Amino acid sequence: MRYNTILANDVVNGEGVCVSFFVQGCPHRCEGCFNPETWDFAGGREYTSDIKWEIIKLISANNIQRNFSVLGGEPMSMRNLEMTDEVISAVRVAYPDIKIFLWTGFFLFDLIDLNDEHVNSILSKVDYVIDGPFDEKLKDLSLKLRGSSNQRIWTKINNNWVEQDG
Repeated sequence: MRYNTILANDVVNGEGVCVSFFVQGCPHRCEGCFNPETWDFAGGREYTSDIKWEIIKLISANNIQRNFSVLGGEPMSMRNLEMTDEVISAVRVAYPDIKIFLWTGFFLFDLIDLNDEHVNSILSKVDYVIDGPFDEKLKDLSLKLRGSSNQRIWTKINNNWVEQDG
């Protein structure tokens, strides 16, 4: 399992100030992707359990409460699921009240249909899912939390996923 980088004070990916965790490896390889360096599953850095503790410390560094964002690469690819689940689970236990954002090129309901243990665990702990592959033909930098208009923002309301107006 590999990751690309951790941004300690990210104000672009998420709401407010976030710690952003970029996983390594992506099967989608969308044309025009803003992170092509995250595509290669063999690139980046080796993930160890110490990384989740580093993230947990960063979320409240300098007594500033941050939200948490998970991007990629593809956090929901089969090769990244265990790591994504481990990190999100640890963050949710340490910070039950922060917002957790997850970007995926997969569609939310396709992930739900997998009925995979890690997928279900991840989705039970995140607050927002931004789904769908980036489409360069539909690129729109004015969109909230998305790079192209085909992508959707989902949030949980009463344990049901609801699409947000972006």
